[in-house]
Amino acid sequence: MIFPNSPLTDGQSMGYNNTAMYYERKINMKSKRRLLLFIMFFLLPVTLNYFSPYVIIDGLAHKLLSAAFFVWLLMFLSSLFFGRAFCSYVCPYGGLQMTVDSVIKKPLKKMRWFKAVRYILGILWITPIMILTIINAGNMKINLLYLTESFVSADNIYKLIGYYAIVTVLMIPPLLLGKRATCQICPMSILNVSGTKLRNVLNLTSLRLTADTVRCTGCRQCDKACPMSLNVSEMVKEDKLDSLDCILCGECCSACGSGVLKREVCSRGQHANISMGKEL
Repeated sequence: MIFPNSPLTDGQSMGYNNTAMYYERKINMKSKRRLLLFIMFFLLPVTLNYFSPYVIIDGLAHKLLSAAFFVWLLMFLSSLFFGRAFCSYVCPYGGLQMTVDSVIKKPLKKMRWFKAVRYILGILWITPIMILTIINAGNMKINLLYLTESFVSADNIYKLIGYYAIVTVLMIPPLLLGKRATCQICPMSILNVSGTKLRNVLNLTSLRLTADTVRCTGCRQCDKACPMSLNVSEMVKEDKLDSLDCILCGECCSACGSGVLKREVCSRGQHANISMGKEL
């Protein structure tokens, strides 16, 4: 037993130091991710067109592959190996949601029909993209600066007004319904969701949320930390961590004081071993 004023042995001191370094590293990673996401939001007046479905569709109608087309393709392909991490590290709209959430701190209202909006909007966007891609296949040119010839998306007063209009509209859901509400209905996310589903079907080795379930104390700090309002503690209890709404931000991992949750590069079989307390 160690009393408050008793000296620590070398082994005990090393153990405490390693634990402190581990949690300090987790906090640093969280801060860097948030900073990166905020920078992406700050650059949105420049990058808006590079994420725009309108630019993709208009470009395909003119037999042109725009930069936005390749960004959307990258979003899908990256989800095969990184799940929905694009949403938590790169998406400028995710940066907007994070900024709003840090101010209002409003819990998300649960509505079953809410996510259906995401798929309806996604289908309305992706259907014409797929049709135009198939029709014009083999007869298209690449123009990465289509409708963005100056490299900057909002390069005049009218486009700047459009930018502020988009930002204002996207701020309404979290203000009314709680944190990351816009992410719940974001049609772009169906690219990541579809890729993540395919990853799970093929059981690809990829970035995943894992848990050493036997160490869970039920403190529920992970639930409070999750920006997507997931019931992480229940996911750990049931050993069902491949939620399609998880953006692999690592907030739950940083909040867990028992080291239960981690992000690991593994397949589902390897994940099962981790859950049982075994080494990869």
